[in-house]
Amino acid sequence: MLMSDTNDDLPKLPGYVSIKEAARILGLGERTVYRYVEEKRLRGMRAANAIMIPLEDLQHVKRGVIGRERKVTPLWRAVSEGNSRFVTLIYIQMYQGKRQALVERLEEIRKSKKHLFPGTVARYIIDDQTHPGQVILFLIWRGSIMPEEAEREQALEAFRQELADVLDWGTAQYNHGTAFMHT
Repeated sequence: MLMSDTNDDLPKLPGYVSIKEAARILGLGERTVYRYVEEKRLRGMRAANAIMIPLEDLQHVKRGVIGRERKVTPLWRAVSEGNSRFVTLIYIQMYQGKRQALVERLEEIRKSKKHLFPGTVARYIIDDQTHPGQVILFLIWRGSIMPEEAEREQALEAFRQELADVLDWGTAQYNHGTAFMHT
């Protein structure tokens, strides 16, 4: 393992950030950033007892694939009474010229770990290829841990407010269903 950079009293180097700050910016763990330096995916410069990363390098980081590669496609599973899956699909029109702002806002939401929709087992925000300019919010809730409707609506309202300037919620079409099968 590389040398620690836990000393927050170090002077700031213009154009460089600590491992800890790089991890925060990239939304990764500090160990992962250390590994990226060791693998030469990021340049690291020693400064006193710290490793500093050039800020410009953070813009070009190629993140690895998360998780293991599947060797076998999962089989279909029948939904049992205690393992139900509820699906919410919401189709929303994006305001004209707001695509980049939406992408940036979604990245902020991801990094700040906001709008996790308690009880969901999967969440997707989809750029609809069939209907350009439309976004699909796809939520899968596990029945045994799904919160009450009022709590789900409160979480959705907070999400709507967060994206009110980039998505036209007045156009939203809401579809709800129960899964017959899942993987």
